[in-house]
Amino acid sequence: MLMNCQVCGHSPLIAEMDMGNHPVASFYLTGSDSPERPVNLRLGQCINCGTIQLVEPVAHPLLVSPYDWIVSREPERHLDQVVAHIVAETKLPLDAVIAGLTYKDDTTLERFRRDHGYVRIWRLDIRDDLGVQVPNASIETIQKMIEPATMADIAERRGGQVDLLIVRHVIEHAENLQQFISGLAALVKPGGYLMLEAPDCSANLALGDACMVWEEHSVYFTPATFCTLLSSAGFAVSSFENHAMPFENCMVLLARKQGPAGTHLVSEAARQELGVLKSYAAAFTESRHGIRSYLEKVRRSEGAIAIFGAGHLACAFLCFYGIADLVDCVVDDTPEKQGLFLPGAKLPIYPSRSLVDRNIRLCLLAVSPTSEDAIIARNSAFLEVGGRFFSILAASLRSVHAYKS
Repeated sequence: MLMNCQVCGHSPLIAEMDMGNHPVASFYLTGSDSPERPVNLRLGQCINCGTIQLVEPVAHPLLVSPYDWIVSREPERHLDQVVAHIVAETKLPLDAVIAGLTYKDDTTLERFRRDHGYVRIWRLDIRDDLGVQVPNASIETIQKMIEPATMADIAERRGGQVDLLIVRHVIEHAENLQQFISGLAALVKPGGYLMLEAPDCSANLALGDACMVWEEHSVYFTPATFCTLLSSAGFAVSSFENHAMPFENCMVLLARKQGPAGTHLVSEAARQELGVLKSYAAAFTESRHGIRSYLEKVRRSEGAIAIFGAGHLACAFLCFYGIADLVDCVVDDTPEKQGLFLPGAKLPIYPSRSLVDRNIRLCLLAVSPTSEDAIIARNSAFLEVGGRFFSILAASLRSVHAYKS
């Protein structure tokens, strides 16, 4: 069990929030009685650097999905701005070597090639570079393979260390964060740059939204804890940007490799966040009771309830808030998901036409706020028969959290 902080190595963590046993959201069930392998999710906060993290990260083999059609998508509307800023900030020549870590970096790398003329671009291959042969292995496995010796070997085989390494939305998955960062450093040449992007958890912490917690995320950053992340690996911050998004902002950190590994620097701003997790846990406890009470009233007075979006947000909401027994089904138009059952809640997954066919009265949206309008527009027939849409996310303008009192 991890008791030392993943970021600064300080011990102990303050364990403030136990979410209990939780199913792996990507392990869709073939039947309502299918067996599951739940994992325990307990959040702690470092008393030294303030970073919030899982006390015991989930071992990566437990997260490899049995399905080959699951893809994780990240926000991209800010990437033109991000790439233009990096080009201007680093002033790298056009023969500079730019690399990416995972498929999440492909569209960023393409912008360097297409929009700015860089041609010496490559991306790590999970099989050829890391030797991973496990079917369906992805981010959860790649993060575990990133360590100094492996990355130094890859650099040698690929022609040397790189001038710029792009790493989007992987670091929050790190099972051993210090090893991961040291591995990234081994791939970057002295004087080269590393770009990290990760979700900003500040808003969800402030709102007490438990859907932030996901078994695949080991660490939950805020700007204060994110900006000092690379100091122990010899990097100095060149720039930090926080791009506004409806659910979680995207933090982009650009740092330059200026020296050898050292000690982790802790900012005063990060220390000021001690106690944030305790407040978050208290807010969740209150909202959990209120949301259940409200949905009980809806079910009694109006009728059936469904949830739209068979992903990890729906899984978290139904399990963490303890309301699976109040929901009749899950709605999702992804063909591969239909006919399966949502982990944990063990609810059947149907296409969206079922909202009308099954006489649903309230549909809870378990999707990004950016997708809500399009989903509602496609389901106008549900509205015409008196159906209503609310969001499960506290940050949404349609949030069910507004009705919990």
